[in-house]
Amino acid sequence: MASSTHDEANTNGDSSQSKDEDPFIAFGIDFGTTYSGIAWAISTRPANVSMITSWDSAKYHCSDKEKTPSIISYEENGKMLWGYSVSDKKSSIEWSKLCLLEEDDIPNDVSHSTQLQAAQAALKQQKKSVVDVISDYLRQLWKHSIINIRRAIGGQLVDLCRFKVVATIPAIWPIYAQIRMHEAIEKAGILSTRNAGQTILEFLPEPEAAALATLRGISTYNQANMEIGDHFVVCDAGGGTVDIITYTVVELSPMKVKESVKGDGKLCGATFLDERFLEILREKLDQISPDTWKSLEETGALGRIMNNDWENGIKPQFRNTDQHWMIQIPVKGPKRTHDEFRFSDIKFDVKDVQKIFKPIVAEIKHLVDNQVKAIKDKYNKEPKFVVLVGGFGRQPFLFTEMQDALNRRNGPVGKIEVLQSQGAEPISRMSYGVKCDRVPWNAKDHDIRDKEWSDIDQAYKAVNQTSWFVRIGETIPVGDFISKGFYTDLTHSISSQSTELIYSTSATPPKRCDETVKKLYNLHWSTVPKFSKLTTWVNSKGRTIRRFCFDTKMTSNGVTLDFEIVYKGQVVASKNIGIDYGHCGALASNCN
Repeated sequence: MASSTHDEANTNGDSSQSKDEDPFIAFGIDFGTTYSGIAWAISTRPANVSMITSWDSAKYHCSDKEKTPSIISYEENGKMLWGYSVSDKKSSIEWSKLCLLEEDDIPNDVSHSTQLQAAQAALKQQKKSVVDVISDYLRQLWKHSIINIRRAIGGQLVDLCRFKVVATIPAIWPIYAQIRMHEAIEKAGILSTRNAGQTILEFLPEPEAAALATLRGISTYNQANMEIGDHFVVCDAGGGTVDIITYTVVELSPMKVKESVKGDGKLCGATFLDERFLEILREKLDQISPDTWKSLEETGALGRIMNNDWENGIKPQFRNTDQHWMIQIPVKGPKRTHDEFRFSDIKFDVKDVQKIFKPIVAEIKHLVDNQVKAIKDKYNKEPKFVVLVGGFGRQPFLFTEMQDALNRRNGPVGKIEVLQSQGAEPISRMSYGVKCDRVPWNAKDHDIRDKEWSDIDQAYKAVNQTSWFVRIGETIPVGDFISKGFYTDLTHSISSQSTELIYSTSATPPKRCDETVKKLYNLHWSTVPKFSKLTTWVNSKGRTIRRFCFDTKMTSNGVTLDFEIVYKGQVVASKNIGIDYGHCGALASNCN
């Protein structure tokens, strides 16, 4: 539990002592600038509200780990869309959380941001107050969560349980913003009267909640030699904002903390990485054709690039190593000709990605450095840890840059250690991917042993190649999926099709199927595309070639990996694989 002060609000209902003995469900509401979610746990032990902050001894039933975008849309027909159901962002409202602040309390960098200005304009256009918009969004999120909980444990048990709700808020928020958030939660119906008794609401600073969860989750108390009086800086790096706050340990078991120095924050979250990626991508595309960008937007290909190549590719994997990424850009012609599948590869090398990451990471390092200086000035001692939490906080480049900066500042004496939250998601102890052939040949990038002439492409191709979903040491996101797009060219009909899944125990998974790459499973398709209905293109020799495109998806539930092959929206092959880390398979390079 935390020793900081929390605002508590009770709704109508019986507050008798006997009710405290009833089973209860504890909810954690994280309404974020860009993404939001609700976690829950059920317990039958006597409850007081403060225990919810550490989730002590509760029987975990944490579902809804997947967050959904903090976006809502009011349609002309009166229908309300929210989260992932919003497809047209032109009529939607995003970043509403920042609008809870008065103009004078909004930092300069935030007040001039296009995101905040767009949110304010959308509220004005819709003639909605920010409290009403947030309450509408939270109402939908709450309903979705309650439906899922009732499915998981049964409606009768839910009806018997009292509700305890903890909502996280930015550490640097003024009290009036917290009051407005309370009003939004109440209007959303979350505090409505229930037969089981009163619903209790508390607010908890976001960095504090994240720090308690992180320190407990990674079991660092004993190993890290944490002592009463130690300070640790929490850097909560989310999608929009980055909040920094420092706590002092006042008790170890159970862990209690109090705020050490005044927190800080800035609008420098992961969303700004997305914007910089799009800027560089557009610069590269404009060098090919000024119409390419518009074509990608109109066909929806830009969204696929953002999801597959950036969000689940470059962004979480970037470590500042000498690596590059090739992005295949489908350029669609005005007619359904072979131009529809003429691909131009766009290369992002390490310098390109550095341009994306370094300015944003530099701002975060500056925030942390100011916090460390404030602790030194006030207590004449350094913090023991800097704890990185939040979605962006799990990025490996941010971790190494932060640790390097602190090492340069302090040297070998008085080292401040960086801890990085991995949430509830497992860390991959192997690399998992797909074997692929006929990759465009590049003498610089490929092994000469893999060079083969392709009659179809009338060009040299690299065979025996790999494409990795997740690498050793990376987080396997629970509930989320990683998807990669592939295509196959044919000159004649086929009766069967398969996709080979591979794995590697090498610290750095190779680009080709060498001796470290082994076969995981061969996925046989249940149906194959009809040859006569495939899209055609014509090679340089005038030969008609037929092509079909498909996606390979990997999803983790924390214990197993689910692989699916999706063709035209239909799953044509799937396999649930329980991971055996000691398994040794046949060499993938020898498996046909």
